[in-house]
Amino acid sequence: MEMRQWLWQALRQVMLHGAYSNLYLKDHLSELSPKDRALATRIFYGTLQNAAFCEANWKRFAKSRVSGSLGVLLTFSVYQLLFLDRVPAYAVVDDAVKLARSRSKDSAGFVNAILRSVQAEPLRLPEDEVERLALETSLPLWMIRMWKKQYGWDATKMMAKASTCTLPVYVRRNPLRLTDEKAREKGLVPASDLEAPMNEVYIYPGDGLEMDQGYVQGEYSVQDPGSYAIVRMAGPQPGDIVLDVCAAPGTKTMAMAEEMQGNGSITALDLHEHRVKLIEADAKRLGFEDIITAQAQDATDLSNLGEFDVVLCDVPCSGYGVLARKPDMKLHLSMETMDTLIPLQKQLLNEAARHVKPGGRLVYSTCTMNKKENEKQVEAFLKTHEDFRLQEEKSLLPDEKHNGFYMAELLRLPGKDVQ
Repeated sequence: MEMRQWLWQALRQVMLHGAYSNLYLKDHLSELSPKDRALATRIFYGTLQNAAFCEANWKRFAKSRVSGSLGVLLTFSVYQLLFLDRVPAYAVVDDAVKLARSRSKDSAGFVNAILRSVQAEPLRLPEDEVERLALETSLPLWMIRMWKKQYGWDATKMMAKASTCTLPVYVRRNPLRLTDEKAREKGLVPASDLEAPMNEVYIYPGDGLEMDQGYVQGEYSVQDPGSYAIVRMAGPQPGDIVLDVCAAPGTKTMAMAEEMQGNGSITALDLHEHRVKLIEADAKRLGFEDIITAQAQDATDLSNLGEFDVVLCDVPCSGYGVLARKPDMKLHLSMETMDTLIPLQKQLLNEAARHVKPGGRLVYSTCTMNKKENEKQVEAFLKTHEDFRLQEEKSLLPDEKHNGFYMAELLRLPGKDVQ
């Protein structure tokens, strides 16, 4: 299929019909010629990351309502005009006009006029720095204001700009199947300049990772450095009995199994049976079927389980730390729904705490930047659980290298009963 026809179809599915960008790309990128895949991926993700800014550029010239499909065409065409240097502007306009002509002659003329106006008259940005940053990064104004209040202006600018970055593909080396020397020979680049202890994380140099023989044979797995830092905080040891409360698709579960050198046991839970199968498939790929037990279970009631040395409670959250990897989230951000998961998080944390052995560790984590879901949640927990003590707390803010995560290590004091 011709690349820009493919892009129009792909972006309509995500922007108008709610498809998940990463899953759509995984299922449909092979429809393109291999030579077009890298550029198509960049335009696809770049358009989603910068959708509000691109729309603001063309909407000022549209005097009447524009159909959703034509709006998508204008948005990804404007993205190419403003963000891609290697594609000539005339080629972008010409391709967009040809696509619009497949709808109608009037649509072709309309698209031509709008795109030429965008070229001729740059968008004037707001003078207010908060409003300007929100527009430039295609984030809602309420989010920029919230981050500024919670994290300060410098951190807010970094996090907002990070949401428009193209991050590297990171892989976690399985030390049971691949040495560091062999990893380097395969072209994997150590990610040693990152904040968290990253001695097993590398940058993957190519594409098509899931067809890579090293991946298929369980030598490495995809994992963001921040996500791996959560596993390092949990610090499971060989022989430990571990519970992963919200485990699917199993990325942290497998990393913990590697940390344990395949010795011990991990119970990995997820609410949905089809997601449990993802955990089981990854355990098989990496050779951990014997120590990982995956099961479908509502983690708000763990009364059928005993106590564990380590409990990882990586809860559902608003996801504001992973916007660069999941740019379609930007299309649906809502202040009204921002805090809806807080009661569930509290319930999951309280229930997980009941299953930590005296002297054991509970790690609470999210992939969001919202202190009400993070620090405030842990603070409230500690007020009602005198049997736990905060050992360490860390926010890894999103930047141009990695996603953003929050993590807290809680020690259950020996000789104390769970509150």
